[in-house]
Amino acid sequence: MLTQDKFFLTLLHVKSNIQDYDKEVLYPEVTRIEYNLIHDIYSFLKTPQGQQLLSDVHNKKVLRVVFLPVEPYPIGYYEKNIFNKIKHLFDNKKIAIYCTDFLSNNFKNITYGTIVLKIIQKFLNTNIKVNPTNHYLTLNKRQKIERENLFDFLEQNNLFKKGITSFHWLNQSPDINNPIDYDDNVIQKKLYVDNIKSFYEQTLFEIVAPSDLNLVNEKTLKPLIFGKPFLIWNYEFLDEEDFTEYETSGYSREIEVLNKTLYYFNWYKSIGIDINYFNLDLSNPRCIKNKIKELCKMSFKDIESQYDDTFKKAKLNQNLIKKFIYGRFKQWNVSYL
Repeated sequence: MLTQDKFFLTLLHVKSNIQDYDKEVLYPEVTRIEYNLIHDIYSFLKTPQGQQLLSDVHNKKVLRVVFLPVEPYPIGYYEKNIFNKIKHLFDNKKIAIYCTDFLSNNFKNITYGTIVLKIIQKFLNTNIKVNPTNHYLTLNKRQKIERENLFDFLEQNNLFKKGITSFHWLNQSPDINNPIDYDDNVIQKKLYVDNIKSFYEQTLFEIVAPSDLNLVNEKTLKPLIFGKPFLIWNYEFLDEEDFTEYETSGYSREIEVLNKTLYYFNWYKSIGIDINYFNLDLSNPRCIKNKIKELCKMSFKDIESQYDDTFKKAKLNQNLIKKFIYGRFKQWNVSYL
């Protein structure tokens, strides 16, 4: 399993703590290094310890080096520029870098952050038997504009009664008995660990509201592992609809929102997974809102019948995502038993 003791180093704020990397160390034959930013790797490789690591690889003292991201973060042009300065080092098959975003146009080593995998890996062998009592599940811990709008959307359309919902900052959640007796900075064990399987068994699909653009994390990984169809909610507004003006003006806030959602479709497509559930019309930026309202008007039986292909796809994706994660563990020389 992927645990903290599997990593020889965690690179964080390297440039600010450059003196910590002066002393010679004994690297293991398979050296796994977590990193926070691409710049941390760049700075580390210029230190005495970084130079020693490259020398040890050259002299066959170290057989393999793997750099893994701790958390998801978006890769912009600055990061790509920094990566280009050290990209040649990764032409050596003994040294590999993985990232949660695309470091180049042909980048293949896409992955989840280690912090996500450490939490989610316990569910890799979990299977569920769906017996729906609600249409949907949505779990939202911290306050974000997209999640505020999701709350308003569900309230305006009288859809709360259709789902199992959590909006922690509003003290609205199945695990909050006493609104003043919880800490928003602490993962709620009851909600996110103890009861998570039962919530998936009681619902037909999940509405996920990611934290930000280009952050592929546990929000979409959880339903994949549980074999659950999901819809990605990224709406930053509800009332402003300007899609009809796009053809004349060339700009639309609705298109910008859809671009955020399509990033996830592209990310998963790169690893062979199709996350278009319920036959979404991705040419329509309102397709997620429309689909939620459509599904919540239908009976459980009609949803399962009309969208049988979606539920089969979710089961296929469950197998594909497990294969992907186990494959990454093997590449990193990490046992998953």
